[in-house]
Amino acid sequence: MPLVRPQDGVRPLEAGDRPARSAVVWAVAHEVVGALLSVALAVVALRHVLATERVALLWYDGDSVLLPLVARSIALGQPFEWAMSPALFFFPELPVYLAVSAVTATPQQALALNGVLVLLAVYAIVRAAATELMPAAARPARVAVSVLAAVLVTMLVLTESSATATSLELASLLLTTTYYYGAVLAMLGTAVLVLRTVRTGRASVAVLVTLGLVAAVTTASNPLYVPWSAGPVVVTLALLVVARRLPWRPSVSVAATLTLGAVAGYLVRIPLRPFVSLDPSTYVHPEQAGETAAFFAALTDDRAASASGDAGLVLMLLGVLLSAGGTVWALRARSSRTVLVATALPLVTIVAVSVGVVVAGSETPRYLEPVVTMPLLALVAVCELTRTAVRQTRLHRPVRALRTVLTVGAALVLVVGVAVTPGTVRTVADARYTPVSCLDRWVDANRTAGRDPVGVGQFWTIRPLAAYAEQDVRLLQVRDTFDTYPWLVDLGSYRDARPDYVVIGSGDVWTTPVEDSLGRPATITHCTGYDVYDYAGTRGAELLRSRVVGSAEQILRERGF
Repeated sequence: MPLVRPQDGVRPLEAGDRPARSAVVWAVAHEVVGALLSVALAVVALRHVLATERVALLWYDGDSVLLPLVARSIALGQPFEWAMSPALFFFPELPVYLAVSAVTATPQQALALNGVLVLLAVYAIVRAAATELMPAAARPARVAVSVLAAVLVTMLVLTESSATATSLELASLLLTTTYYYGAVLAMLGTAVLVLRTVRTGRASVAVLVTLGLVAAVTTASNPLYVPWSAGPVVVTLALLVVARRLPWRPSVSVAATLTLGAVAGYLVRIPLRPFVSLDPSTYVHPEQAGETAAFFAALTDDRAASASGDAGLVLMLLGVLLSAGGTVWALRARSSRTVLVATALPLVTIVAVSVGVVVAGSETPRYLEPVVTMPLLALVAVCELTRTAVRQTRLHRPVRALRTVLTVGAALVLVVGVAVTPGTVRTVADARYTPVSCLDRWVDANRTAGRDPVGVGQFWTIRPLAAYAEQDVRLLQVRDTFDTYPWLVDLGSYRDARPDYVVIGSGDVWTTPVEDSLGRPATITHCTGYDVYDYAGTRGAELLRSRVVGSAEQILRERGF
């Protein structure tokens, strides 16, 4: 008998619909629980960064404040004439940051929210990978495995606490906006699309178009996508096709699409050349391979100098072992093609980036980020291998103890997440860059006197000041020779500028003392961590304008702005 009276063409709800509706409710509930757990883990990771010296890398590092400076420049209506690095951060970093800054009040809040969203995106992509790798598993199992991957990332973050980016502390870089999280997410997303093709056995038009767009847009913004993602995917598919573990037609389609997408991305970079400060080829120094190997050996020793560092190295090694061991297991067990690809691809990626960094002679640890992120796919694949192996034994029924452990673990994560959230929110809301208040007062006093001061200074000193100062504070980035330093800066802000004071940080290195170059300043104001040398009304101001603005105009002409 119908449970409701049919009317207006609506099908009556039959008693048999109750199980279907109940299944939908439970499915949504499981996904919500997984999402809540990932949010809790992201907050725990953020809280750790805020409570350690690593907060300086998140909020106040010269590189980290790039996007706050871009947002500030846009808000001031300055010409968009930025000198970036080989990574342009146009996709997805800049649009995402502009969106989060629109709903937050300070750069600290925007950067913190951005970091949490990146960790949630990692969980979401791994969750999509679990759907491809574990199609026969129940939804709770797929959610649990995805949360386990998020736990691994959080545990890695909890072992990292230094203030430098030049270390093997790689997982916490995901929380920052300028250490290539866009390329990391594109790399993981590409892997999921490849797994989709492998599972279905055909390269659909939708998947190929999406792959091509991801490859083109990401390469145009950050060419690291090619050695991190496109290259390893092509090599992995080629190896497995040769080994007759994958059909060649869809593999060739995927490889060709990624290749064409990467080429298109490089072509797009041609009209974007004015924004690029250095060609990526300038980072390649094969003759320094031996020194680079010794450099990373020293970094490993430094990381192993503490208990937390040892734990971080063990977790990184675990990821490598999951990739290598999972590949061997998948080959011997004749597992599904998707599982094999999900273990082999991280292994190829780890080998490619590790060997590539050394061969290129690059002493830049952050180029090794795939070593801590790609094994997340191998983790899911090994869990599927384990589930399949257990189902073939008498222990195939889920044991109550395992369910109890997972339930208790999930509850513990939620409790910890809820416990640290209020303090984390207060820390982010109340965060202020206190050194800038001295400069704000100095500029305000001069503006009250009818003057419009413009300052100059070196990269590491003035960038956080420029990002967190009041809107009327103008600072220009210069070398120790007072020539314009065109690195992660808006060259448009130099047009018609009249700099008349110098900010000198306590850690600055000047080849020639400032007073020897510009003469005695009219006044010197001492602030925490820096001094303000005021050259208004002196010959030093004329020298500043000639050197700084003159070099900026030459750079603008050379770049074609």
